Amino acid sequence: MDNNNKSQAEIYREERKERLAKAASKKAKKNPVFSKAKRILGKVIAAVLVVALVLGAVGGVLNFFGTPQKTLKVSVAGNKEFSFTLAEFNYYYYDVWYQIMQTAAQYESQYSQYGMSGGGVMATGYDYTKSPDSQEYKDDYSNFTGITLADIGKESATWSDIFKYYAIKQIMQIKYGAKMAKEAGLNITPEQQTQIDDLIKQYEDSASKQDYSTSRYLRQILGNGITEKLIRETSEQKALANNYFEKVNTDTKNAITDEQINEKYNAARDTYDIVSLRAYPFAAEYAEDADDATKAEARKKAKANADEFLEKVTDAKSFVELAATELKKNDETKDNDADATTAMTNAYKSNITSNICEEAANWAFNADTKAGDKKVFAATEDDFFVVMLTVTAHKDTSSSGNDVRHILFKFPEAQKDADGKEIAITDAQKATVRAEAEKVLELYKANPTEENFINLTKEHTEDVDTEGNPNNDGLYEGITASSSYVENFLKWSIDSSRKTGDVEIIETEFGYHIMYYVKSQGVTWKENIKNEILSDAEQDIITKVDTDYVKKVNMDNVLLKWAFKQQSKHINETILGMQQQQSSASN
Repeated sequence: MDNNNKSQAEIYREERKERLAKAASKKAKKNPVFSKAKRILGKVIAAVLVVALVLGAVGGVLNFFGTPQKTLKVSVAGNKEFSFTLAEFNYYYYDVWYQIMQTAAQYESQYSQYGMSGGGVMATGYDYTKSPDSQEYKDDYSNFTGITLADIGKESATWSDIFKYYAIKQIMQIKYGAKMAKEAGLNITPEQQTQIDDLIKQYEDSASKQDYSTSRYLRQILGNGITEKLIRETSEQKALANNYFEKVNTDTKNAITDEQINEKYNAARDTYDIVSLRAYPFAAEYAEDADDATKAEARKKAKANADEFLEKVTDAKSFVELAATELKKNDETKDNDADATTAMTNAYKSNITSNICEEAANWAFNADTKAGDKKVFAATEDDFFVVMLTVTAHKDTSSSGNDVRHILFKFPEAQKDADGKEIAITDAQKATVRAEAEKVLELYKANPTEENFINLTKEHTEDVDTEGNPNNDGLYEGITASSSYVENFLKWSIDSSRKTGDVEIIETEFGYHIMYYVKSQGVTWKENIKNEILSDAEQDIITKVDTDYVKKVNMDNVLLKWAFKQQSKHINETILGMQQQQSSASN
């Protein structure tokens, strides 16, 4: 969004967040998987290949066909189940780079819609237009990747180093998950098998369009040694691992007790409780090249303004009125919403810490602080906040999200008159659409079950995807007051009086909806604790895999270093090719 369309307070808050981000490193969450003759022959071939690579004799030819990558393996502490080929490394390395590149590009696109450049780098730390090995990686980016320099055992690193570590981490997690899935008797589902078959078919079709063999096409876009067989085997491992991790999640969730939830809540109430407050900032204003005396005077003035504001505040209403006056001073041409600008409603302690400061958060959650209490806090030496508590700390008993289904009957497309103006839909047209909805509603009432509602959705809804299929069978999950849905749809979905099986026809700008209330996902404070327990279980697995396998991979293995160098070169060539395509398209 252009700064001209923002309030002074909004601009101030964004600038302050950027300053804080640059000033402090953020702690990462370790992240969100033969016969004797043939064996002898395999060893001989491997030995010959190593010699060839060292001598540089036929390495170029072999490398073109990906023979070393498909044949040579990196051992993991002598554990054959976790050893991986160089081709597997290439595949995961490319996959990791592609995911992060795509994410950075998407952020860049989103920010550019509001006239802002550099959004991709700002959100991820990674510049998708540049070579990974030309970009320094910093711990500041660990909130995005979940990887710190300490994790990879380096004081400095490039993004290529991160991709290498990330690829190996994923290989180990997937191999572990697949192994545990087999031990638990889990199998690939028919749906997963279809998805894998479709993926291979997509590669084959793409190769055919380029007049390439599939092997050559995969080698060219993903890297040497990558074949249909490898993609299928890797995809099957991913599916099995996913099934295992889902089982762990389900088993853990089913085992959680109210006693366990209450115990965690009582041990750290401040983590799960919420408060509401008002806050208004005063920032010291001085030129970038100002001397110390000028800065000190500006800070003194900002603090005095904050103190004066505090003195005048008597209640929430006066707080908003004073804020409106201050906002008007900063921009007389704008009608700033002081109410929305100053409100921090249902805020967690972490929210206040990140948006104001830790001292303010501790004060707001202190049992001695009462509603109506007010205070000035120095967030930094330049930033002062006037804060007034409006609601004391309490459990967040709101719904963590509601699940609903709907069957949509659209209004007819708007027509235009001779002058090009849209002609409003008539009451008669609306009545026709409503009548269709009521007929289907009667069909539901004849068999009032969720299964019947789903079947009716498949037959009648106009909320469909590009292929004409109902979007998720009409199911919308996790709807909260902050969700982005049209007003009547949202209002009906979050109504606290709703109970499973409630059905009603509502009108929105799109048409008429037959609404079906599925369930509430639970009370927020309890669900937060459940999610934390689930996260702890997930982290236990990640820690085990890191300790038992990832840390036992020799990152300086000569074969791995060679594959890393080759695949980094391939990625760089891919980036260059993308840039050339974009340049040609723009010309």
